[in-house]
Amino acid sequence: MNLLTRIYELNNKDSSFISSLIKKIALISISLGLFSVIVSSFILDGFKNEIKNKIYSFSGHYDISSYSNGLSFKNSPLNLNDGVNLNYKELEIIESIHPYILNSALFQGDKRNIEGVIFKGVDKTFINKIESFIDVYNDNIDFSESILISKDLSKKLYVDVNDNVTIFFPNDPPVFRRLKVKGIFSTGLEEIDNLVAFGDIQLSRKIYQWNQENASGIHVFIKNYNEDLTSLDKLKTISSYDEYIQSTKSKYVQIFDWLTLLDKNVIVFFIIVVIVACFNMLSIVFIIIMEKTSLIGTLKSFGARKKLIYSLFFKTAFNLSIKGIIIGNILSLVFYFIQNEYKIIKLNKTIYYLDFVPVDLNIINILSINIILIAMIIISIYLPIFFLDRIRVINSIKFS
Repeated sequence: MNLLTRIYELNNKDSSFISSLIKKIALISISLGLFSVIVSSFILDGFKNEIKNKIYSFSGHYDISSYSNGLSFKNSPLNLNDGVNLNYKELEIIESIHPYILNSALFQGDKRNIEGVIFKGVDKTFINKIESFIDVYNDNIDFSESILISKDLSKKLYVDVNDNVTIFFPNDPPVFRRLKVKGIFSTGLEEIDNLVAFGDIQLSRKIYQWNQENASGIHVFIKNYNEDLTSLDKLKTISSYDEYIQSTKSKYVQIFDWLTLLDKNVIVFFIIVVIVACFNMLSIVFIIIMEKTSLIGTLKSFGARKKLIYSLFFKTAFNLSIKGIIIGNILSLVFYFIQNEYKIIKLNKTIYYLDFVPVDLNIINILSINIILIAMIIISIYLPIFFLDRIRVINSIKFS
């Protein structure tokens, strides 16, 4: 049988120009197709992680407020001496909690521009959660007499760090405060940048005349959060009867629906790539069979078994596929490391929430893509090989 294998290998080296060209085209199409799918997976995972990280950093994984809250933020404060805030240390899944108070406010810069914004009173530890999104920050300004605003709001008010902003709180009676801009943050998300400014929670309490045990709500951060309902069920076990627990995912449902839609687009794209790769392999194997008809007859006349002839043709097509898959993986990993390190591909931040294309390496996704592609290619290789049974020695001699 080694002699028959050697005959096939020698004959295989003398492939026609058309056969060699088709093999090269198939190799390139498999490589580029796999490269495109894996890169799409890198970018999709990068987008999802970047956007989720921004949302969760500013809002926590869960938001706890009072069931009684109506249209007014002041309507019904949460009691921090009860429920989750009091008992959170009982749950190992909780990383940290951060009370906050929301105040409706009008902001005015030195040029008399007025913008309606929600003043969100938080503690200093919460600022650590969002520090990666703060572009400019002045540590020398006292937190109790300052605010953090978005880059978009700073442009609308024509203010920068160290500048003063007059804030009007429409309480009864109305309250005015003049605070310094301590820092400027930027997320690229309109839901955050255009609506919220951060200040000291003690100032918010003074405005509402609340005591230290009151807050509008609590941001809860979960360790190793994976968006399942397990952590929600555990939170409910330590919450009080009047606490309303809402996942951040449900608060920003439009953004998360958009991310889910991106997942579906990549799946459709992957299916198309697999179909193209399978058709390529079908074409290649059929062409090889047509080209090697006389060789098949020769092998059969020497007493070669079906299993050997099958394995010889399968090996040729499978080796070509593996080469394409290896090249595709190498190219995609090279792209990942270049983009991750140098961020060469830029984006319009106002449209895509980011100023560069983010990438994230998910080994499980890459392995899944490769395994599915290899499995489908193997099936597509085997289908035309079964036509070898129809080739008879006498017909192969006439064909040659």
